[in-house]
Amino acid sequence: MFGFAACGKTEEESSGEILSMATWGYDANPEFKALVEAFKEEHEGIEVKIIDIEAAQYEDKITTMLASGDTTDVLAIKGVGSYVNYATKDQLLDLTEEADAIEGKENFKGNLDGYDLDGSYYALPFRKDIYMLFYNKRIFDEQGIEYPENLTWDEYEALAEKLTTEKDGQKVYGAYHHTWNQILTCTAANQEKKNLNDGVYGFTEDYFERWLRMQDSGSTMDYSSIKTASVTYSSQFETEKTAMMPMGSFYLGKLINAAKENRTEVEWGVTSLPQNEKGKVITYGGPTGFAVNKHSKNAELAKEFITFCASEKGAKVVAQVGMTPAYQSDEVMKTLYSVEGMPNDEESQRAMNPNENGWEILPDTNVAEITAIINEEYELIMVGDSDVKKGIATMEKRVAEVLAE
Repeated sequence: MFGFAACGKTEEESSGEILSMATWGYDANPEFKALVEAFKEEHEGIEVKIIDIEAAQYEDKITTMLASGDTTDVLAIKGVGSYVNYATKDQLLDLTEEADAIEGKENFKGNLDGYDLDGSYYALPFRKDIYMLFYNKRIFDEQGIEYPENLTWDEYEALAEKLTTEKDGQKVYGAYHHTWNQILTCTAANQEKKNLNDGVYGFTEDYFERWLRMQDSGSTMDYSSIKTASVTYSSQFETEKTAMMPMGSFYLGKLINAAKENRTEVEWGVTSLPQNEKGKVITYGGPTGFAVNKHSKNAELAKEFITFCASEKGAKVVAQVGMTPAYQSDEVMKTLYSVEGMPNDEESQRAMNPNENGWEILPDTNVAEITAIINEEYELIMVGDSDVKKGIATMEKRVAEVLAE
């Protein structure tokens, strides 16, 4: 189910323009509200009506809304696969002119590429995630172990084993791997210089073997238990049930807010995602942005809002709530580092400024089908219904069939 959350006056009371916007988890994702409020401050009389949809149902709901001719003006874009589907079905307005008109476009540092569909843009990003390693300082301190810095995967695995313990009758895992296949597959693709759209996945084998080895040793919670109990990554980390956790930079702002609201007392830090070799930091992240519904009743205002969010002004707003923006000028990044509660030591800044921050997956006409296949085969491997080699072979066979169509 989804509902409406009014920002400011109601439609009947408002004398200005009304912009409708679909998002997921509006209250849980502080950047959405911050961008809306900042835009309203610059546009007196503008009202924004929020259609807040449950995150797990978001893409399905938007697909249904667009198919039925819904006129919601602005659509938050959650995944590249759904973005491509909407764009190729001619359900979004072309925003290429708006992208080209943004001042200081070089400050995107390639972050527009996540929405580049044959040279055109049908959405503009306001956020670009960076996957990094979050860790619990207290657990490290209690065991007298130095905080992690630029670990290799072998060091990470050994450290997770060492940190696994029990406290107050409850198991504390050395590491936590959430159920998203991307944490494994996209990391592997970027660190091995591969493309998930190509249909060849042998490069993931060592990563799968490590994930399963850590699961079998008990240094991470097993995949089946996470799925069965609907464990969330935030509850696992914020209640100190894990010492380390690979996760996206979107969690920075959420952790900072949780501490401000006294919802957690976890003492945390960040370092770069583990690497195959020490030194160069190679990671990945997906874009989050906004698009304009082709059936929008207020398209020009919607374009203005989206351009604002993608610009340096919008980027500063995103940075102020502890999120990594897509537009990354020096001023914007200084704003990010200065956020109260944000780790800003040298190691944290290295994690937030990786040598290479690649893509979760790039736009492609087959991306939605490919992503679904990878996810299905990933789950079968992780629950033990398929061994690694067989699972990868099946993944490749199924994707080859899609590519051949």
